Amino acid sequence: MSNKSLFSIIILLVVFIGLSKSIYIVEETEKGLILRFGKVVRDAEKVPMVYSPGLHFKMPFVDTVVLLDTRVQLMDGSPDVFTTQNKEFLDVDTYVQWKVTDFAKFYIRTNGNFRKAEGFIEDFVDNGLRNQFGKRTLEQAISGEREELMGDIKTFVNSKVPEYGLEVVDIRVKKVNYTSRVLKNVYEQIISERRAQAVLIRSDGKQQGNIVKAKTDANVLRTLAEADEYARITRGKADAEAAKIYADTYNKDPEFYAFLRSMDAYKASFSNKGDIMVVSPDSDFFKYLKNPKAK
Repeated sequence: MSNKSLFSIIILLVVFIGLSKSIYIVEETEKGLILRFGKVVRDAEKVPMVYSPGLHFKMPFVDTVVLLDTRVQLMDGSPDVFTTQNKEFLDVDTYVQWKVTDFAKFYIRTNGNFRKAEGFIEDFVDNGLRNQFGKRTLEQAISGEREELMGDIKTFVNSKVPEYGLEVVDIRVKKVNYTSRVLKNVYEQIISERRAQAVLIRSDGKQQGNIVKAKTDANVLRTLAEADEYARITRGKADAEAAKIYADTYNKDPEFYAFLRSMDAYKASFSNKGDIMVVSPDSDFFKYLKNPKAK
């Protein structure tokens, strides 16, 4: 092989290596930055240049390509202890969804380190949680105002992270629980409150029972009194009616009236076989027994 051929091969090899080092590809889920001598390449207006997905060129051996993920990131935060407005200590575990919005600013502030970015986000989230829990009672924090609380924290964090080229998409609380040091006291307090509530319910039930019983007794007494009154009135009317009948009978036939009265007397006198009555046989009491036609 001649020197000329060898030189041509070397030139072609250098050109091939130069071209291979000049071409780079940015994937669909990425954005690219070029570092030239360790500094981000900027345009004429001194704005860092960010390259979209596709095929691009760079200066070989001088430029370095930095590829940054454009997808939404998930940060699982570490549980921390926060205090509510009514001085309840809570273990709060959160997760955060975030993404890079300004890739140049993100690289400048974090050197493209996603872990470092998450450290900034976690600090801001903890500050937001501490402020928001401190403004709310336990009930408001975990139930009634849960969505509002998360929205307020997200707004707070998003007011801080733009300077890092970041945006928080969503913040959610995975778990809220009492700290272990106060959990036993909380259980004891709950048991005590439930016992007091049970005593109150029993007392109220007993009071209501006494009221119902008193009303029932009053109704019974009133009913018995009304029944006795009705019986007396009815008995009085019956006695009056009977007296009237006797009177009418006597006026029509005194003898027949006397006979009926004697029959009643016989019936009353001899109703009990064990009774003993001492009466003279000649008494008028027996006149209808001796002679039914007696007058």
